[in-house]
Amino acid sequence: MTITLVTSNPKIREVIDDAKATELIASWKEQLQEEISSGDNSILCDKIVLDGKSYTPAAAKIIASFLTSTDDYKPSIASGVKVAILSDIIASQMEAEALVVLETISDAFKESRLEEVDLSDNAMGTKGVDACKTVLSGPSVIDTLQRLKLCNNGLSQYTMDEVSLLLTEGDSSCIAKNLTQIHFYNNMSDDDGCNSFKKIIAIAENLEDIRFSGTRAKAKGSVQITSGLNDLAKNGKLGSITRLDLADNSFGDCYEDLADALRSCTKLEYLDLHDCCLGDDGIVAVCDALLEVQAPLSFLSLSGNDVGEDSYEGGKSIAALIKSINKSIVSFHASENELKSPGIRSIARAFRSDTVKEIYLNQNECGTVGANEVMKMASRLPNLEVIQLDANGFLPDIVDKLIEVFGDKLEEMEDNIDDEDYDEELDPEDLKDDLGVNSKQDETEEDPDVDVDALANEFSQLASA
Repeated sequence: MTITLVTSNPKIREVIDDAKATELIASWKEQLQEEISSGDNSILCDKIVLDGKSYTPAAAKIIASFLTSTDDYKPSIASGVKVAILSDIIASQMEAEALVVLETISDAFKESRLEEVDLSDNAMGTKGVDACKTVLSGPSVIDTLQRLKLCNNGLSQYTMDEVSLLLTEGDSSCIAKNLTQIHFYNNMSDDDGCNSFKKIIAIAENLEDIRFSGTRAKAKGSVQITSGLNDLAKNGKLGSITRLDLADNSFGDCYEDLADALRSCTKLEYLDLHDCCLGDDGIVAVCDALLEVQAPLSFLSLSGNDVGEDSYEGGKSIAALIKSINKSIVSFHASENELKSPGIRSIARAFRSDTVKEIYLNQNECGTVGANEVMKMASRLPNLEVIQLDANGFLPDIVDKLIEVFGDKLEEMEDNIDDEDYDEELDPEDLKDDLGVNSKQDETEEDPDVDVDALANEFSQLASA
């Protein structure tokens, strides 16, 4: 059995100087002694978490010396570490001092066969990436590193190029080849950074979890993302993907390529495509692809894609997809679109799920007709915990009914437009029930047991005759 060494009071942000570093090491020694007393352990610690503290160069040196020393522990503590969480460790430091800290801490793991490294929230830049070479591309991690996070680091296109070079260098082996998880979120990589990302994933053979979102990429760069994914698909290397976060990119001109890539994601459980400029046509293509592949989605976000702006087809396609994932979906997001009552009605009717816990439909253009269908939906979602419908157009009496139906599950509706019904702006023909008003088909949709009840009633009457 091994232990994880973490900082004291991990939720408190503070500067760790040499004195506090010495105190921290003393507490670690106590934990390690307890582990030694409990049995013979060749590896005492397999995970280090230094997250959320700002270390001075002196403190970094003290911690690194402790991790690499063989005076008290043989082999060294660092030699057994497989997971290094080194995110947010240089906050508010001047560049020169910050680089010393990054290099000192990174070099402490030169003998570690790391499987996971998180260097997020360090505002690294190219110099910072160079300072962390040991954990990014050192000889001890070439064959072992599987999970890498470089989020919120301000990675410019030039820094992304440097990262790409470090992860792909080597003839027969390189870091990128073995990666199963790669997270680049909220950087400044822009279009050229997308090309660097494409180079990284092109070599990967076992990817399961991709996050490349918040890139500031425009159409030109987004094409590189979908092109890279399609290359993986053609080589049969997207079949293991379970999580895919491509939020805040611009796929409006290449949504067909995105859809083609999704057709290979047979194990996909998590898909985030919010703010991706897909529009109705793009949403239809994406939903068709996901329907075809029958991915077991538990999380789906299609928020902020102008769904419903041009037609009702996007809403209908989402509804068709929801029907196919009712047994797996847990969290569904379609906020910040232009879904009107007909689209919301289709989506609400599609939900019949024991698994769904969250539904987010904020900031659409839904009115009374859509709200009524959402309220009918409630009885078919026994485990729903949260529903958001704020910033739509519901009259006060509709809001009261929504509160009555959903209770505490309905979150605050402070931005609801309650002085007009958004449905009044629609053509009455568009609001006609797809199934026919009060039709028997509609009743059957609302109560799947209606035919069974009717048959049972017939048998009862025959028996008493």
